Amino acid sequence: MATEEPKVSNQRVTHSYNTDAIQALKGLEAVRLRPGMYIGDTTTRGLHHLVWEVVNNSVDEAMAGYCQNIWVKINADNSVSVTDDGRGMPVGMHPTEKRETLEVIMCELHAGGKFGGGGYKVSGGLHGVGASVVNALSEWTEVEVCRDGKVHQITFERGLVAEKIHVVGKRAKTGTKVSFRPDSQLFPDGNFDYERIVTRCRELAYLNEGLAFFIEDERTGKKDEFKYSKGIIQFVKQLNEGKEVLHPVIYIEKEEENKENPMSVAIALQYSDGYAENLESFANNIRTAWGGTHVSGFKTALTRTLNQYARNNNLVKDDKDLPNGDDLREGLSAVVTVKVPNPQFEGQTKEKLGNGEVEGFVTQVVNERLGTWLEEHPGDAKRIIQKGLVAKQAREAARKARELTRKGALSSGGLPGKLWDCSSRDMETTELYIVEGQSAGGTAKGGRDRVFQAILPLKGKILNVEKARIDKMLGHEEIRTIVQALSCGIGVQDFDIGKLRYGKLVIMTDADVDGSHIRTLLLTFFFRQMPELIRQGRVYVAQPPLYKVTRKKHVEYVKNEAAMRKTLADLGLDGTSLVIRDGKSGKEKLRYRGAELRKAMSTLEQVDDYAKITERRGLPLQRLINLHREHKKFPMYRIILDGTEHLFYDIESYEAFVEKNDIDTIEAAAKAVTSDLNVDVADTNGNGNGAVAEGDGKPEKKKQTKAELADAKRTAQHRLERREELHEGKELEKLAARLAELELPIDDWYLRIEETDSGERKMTRYLLENGEEYKREIAGIGDIVREIHEIAKQGIEVGRFKGLGEMNAEELWITTMDPARRTLLRITLESASAAETMFSTLMGEDVERRRAFIEAHALDVKNIDV
Repeated sequence: MATEEPKVSNQRVTHSYNTDAIQALKGLEAVRLRPGMYIGDTTTRGLHHLVWEVVNNSVDEAMAGYCQNIWVKINADNSVSVTDDGRGMPVGMHPTEKRETLEVIMCELHAGGKFGGGGYKVSGGLHGVGASVVNALSEWTEVEVCRDGKVHQITFERGLVAEKIHVVGKRAKTGTKVSFRPDSQLFPDGNFDYERIVTRCRELAYLNEGLAFFIEDERTGKKDEFKYSKGIIQFVKQLNEGKEVLHPVIYIEKEEENKENPMSVAIALQYSDGYAENLESFANNIRTAWGGTHVSGFKTALTRTLNQYARNNNLVKDDKDLPNGDDLREGLSAVVTVKVPNPQFEGQTKEKLGNGEVEGFVTQVVNERLGTWLEEHPGDAKRIIQKGLVAKQAREAARKARELTRKGALSSGGLPGKLWDCSSRDMETTELYIVEGQSAGGTAKGGRDRVFQAILPLKGKILNVEKARIDKMLGHEEIRTIVQALSCGIGVQDFDIGKLRYGKLVIMTDADVDGSHIRTLLLTFFFRQMPELIRQGRVYVAQPPLYKVTRKKHVEYVKNEAAMRKTLADLGLDGTSLVIRDGKSGKEKLRYRGAELRKAMSTLEQVDDYAKITERRGLPLQRLINLHREHKKFPMYRIILDGTEHLFYDIESYEAFVEKNDIDTIEAAAKAVTSDLNVDVADTNGNGNGAVAEGDGKPEKKKQTKAELADAKRTAQHRLERREELHEGKELEKLAARLAELELPIDDWYLRIEETDSGERKMTRYLLENGEEYKREIAGIGDIVREIHEIAKQGIEVGRFKGLGEMNAEELWITTMDPARRTLLRITLESASAAETMFSTLMGEDVERRRAFIEAHALDVKNIDV
């Protein structure tokens, strides 16, 4: 949910502007030069957008009726593989381009099967740029296509063909596998977030009933699988987990019979005793974060239908007593999804639907189907109307509370006394630091740039707004202070981002349990009462340093453990040389220092990282090195079948084994989804009108089916213990070659110092030197990094900050507030449903659910002082 604030680079401007200044970019050059135009940005958000583009292509195959399973795997080398069992991308010579069709798909913008050529009736991909953009922005991309009984493979490097398409084996099944590793030259942080990928795949499983997703992270061993028989109904139930619901889930669906424009809509909704509205919307499986015509159609119809029912059943005395749309959506969780043949999205990232015809269609369907449901469920209908009426009363109470405080905290003309404001009135350049405690606030005041940085210290912990309505919030002093300082109002009715006084809101708390709690309370407040601030990316979390490293008179501030390792490396390299001696004479042959030694150390660190991964697989690096010595290659694939391990050094031998032993069939049984087979929905209305409530279905029959499938799954898993592509083998191949060029053969990784018969230590091939006082014999090159870190620790002092109050004003400015040196985490709303679940879990009433969450994630906590 958080990403680092993007850095802005300055481009050189020349004085001449003539014909030479005009560039015509070819092929995928434009994508690499301006990636933000195609994926939004090159931060974590854009990085994951690459995954969504590939996954969406597989989902389009499912919507077309040709795909039942999708596998998404983060590989050990931080590449991603997306595999489906669809038809397989077309192969062969393209009839008009006179090139291999896979090359056209992967290397040409606006080349695809979503332009009305008969490949897809409804799809999320529209522009034909998804696959080619992923290819352009990746260090390498590999595509395997199973089609017509053959396995075809093609490889690209930074958008260009590296290995032409060729047949590598035979396979009866069909499907496509796309593997890629984002280009580190373009993405500063190339680490994929497993939970973010799980959240998106779970959503897609909800939206596509019967489509199974298998997600795996080879870096950690985490695995998840999803398959839902009545998707969006269960989606809404997930949104309302931990809440007291007022009625069963209402389900509405209809497919337009117009053959020229066959739209369809599916809606699931349910009210809870909560106060927040949680509306998720999708068009052709694409999340529409900014809504669109399908959302406006739903809201209009919901308000109109509920109020008409209230009138007809005398639940209100007069029309002036009717609740408005915001009142009637308090406590509502709903999923609105439409399928449209020719959707009109805003931009390639598709965040808002613009089709005008969709609004009327959705409005009509909701009016008809919801009206019928209300008539047939009068008790539930009355509870829903009463919920809206109570919300209206609370809104009126809040209005009166505002009037009573008009001369106080919410006065438009005054600012809170504890606010140290900035002098600039340019909203886009100003920042408000919300600081934990008066003492830290005073330090921040002393360290800030008062021209554009304002400081607002908070006393204690603010109210948990997850459990409070707006009228209660306005009675809390610290919340009134925040609202007054921001000046943009609070809640749906009064919030106006145009009146916001600061362009950035920065939460700055201590790195301890209390600081984390205060930060969560503030984020809950912004998420529930001012979500537009998060949507527009205006809420940030400051990142004060954890460590202060002092060496002689040099002081460095280090923000986390990873940065600490880099700092130790930098200190250890200062003045250090790596000497490589001739094995026979013992004379110096090479000496690495400075940039050369840094390059060698970087390569050694990468090998060490992969050693940890292979160890977790049960393939120790020493064994892999021995295999490399024997076969001149690292293994690329591994299968453990019936207790016997089989290693493969090329794809051809691997594919031959797979075909001969029918591995695909065994694996399909081993990976069958059993988690959701006993969940179903019955039409309790019995009228077939498309508006239904959840029921029990036939649980006994379903449970038996689940038990049978689970038994078959266990049998297959016992036979096929492992089937894996060893991506780290490919990377170790490159790293071993790089080490060989440096005359640091990987075979020397585990060497140990030998002794003579008299017990004297023999001279080694490697020597580390740092001045006259430090000389260390190194036998195995795997010890070089550790020894350089030991050098760094000589004569340094490491202190750890436990709170903001431990820093003086100058230190706080240098480390946390100076825009040129600080690191801010921007809070983003990648998935509203994930945020809803998180805030409901952490801040809601369900204590057992919160305890389960804490126990499940306790080992993931880092850098927290108690």
